[in-house]
Amino acid sequence: MKKIRVAVIGAGGIAGAHLRAYASLAERCEIVGIADIDESAARAKAEEHGGQVFADGLALLDQLQPDAVSICTPPKYRIPFVEAAAERGIAVLCEKPPARTLAETGAIVDAMRGGALQFAFCHRFHAPLNAAQDLIRSGALGELVQIENRFAFRFERAGNSWFTEADIAGGGILIDTLVHSIDIFRALTGQEIETAQAALSSTLPIEVEDSASLLLRSSGGVLGALNCSWVTPVADAFVRIHGTEGQAIIDYNAAAGLRYQVAGDSDWTARHFDGRDRFLRQAAHFLDCVEGKSQPLVSGDDGLAVMRVIESAYESAGVRR
Repeated sequence: MKKIRVAVIGAGGIAGAHLRAYASLAERCEIVGIADIDESAARAKAEEHGGQVFADGLALLDQLQPDAVSICTPPKYRIPFVEAAAERGIAVLCEKPPARTLAETGAIVDAMRGGALQFAFCHRFHAPLNAAQDLIRSGALGELVQIENRFAFRFERAGNSWFTEADIAGGGILIDTLVHSIDIFRALTGQEIETAQAALSSTLPIEVEDSASLLLRSSGGVLGALNCSWVTPVADAFVRIHGTEGQAIIDYNAAAGLRYQVAGDSDWTARHFDGRDRFLRQAAHFLDCVEGKSQPLVSGDDGLAVMRVIESAYESAGVRR
């Protein structure tokens, strides 16, 4: 079977996760090119994973004509690459957040109509989260009532990274990290979000928020309390799901990735999972989409839905964008 020719535009930290995943799927795909305006960054990645080096992503698309591309640039710079890929019939895996604004996300989705577009909400491919979805669907937890989530750590590069420049990133930790939390909430509830109320703060001397809390209510009445921070020293990464008949905890830092306890149980049931991480599973699914075997699990419509909540959240916090 002919291998899928993949390329990566943007050679920062997240590009490494994409490249490692593609390299682990070498029986299915071949990394043909890596581009970054910092050519030395692209070269460093190519020395590890292979592929031609480019300082210009558009030149990469023109010269190599790959079958698929991961777009891992900062949000400000994605639209031209998506449009160019769409014109050439190249499938796109676009990093999160989809863009800086809902309008820019709409431009990406419109450009890719009729093509394969997947947004990189990688937690959709986290095995413990998928198991929690199965648990919810089975009815074991009863009706969903509340979902709590916290992603927090000390971001040492805050103030020295594009992540904290509003013009490039579109905002701070709300759009960078809570964008995942919103998608997780939608995936677990299977419902759209009707209301979103955010509170933001900045402890660091930066132009964007470094901590955020978000209260959600779904169309079915499920409540969400989502929290994130770049300034707390003890890293947290968990999702706690409360239902009328039990609860479950997805713990990203525990050996047992999922624990649950239902009414009448005297103790928790722990689930362990294999070593296939979410980036590998995400890449494998994307390749399935390129081959026409599947439709993107995280579609353009999902990206738009999440960005509508982001817009509402910033508006509720009085942030003009």
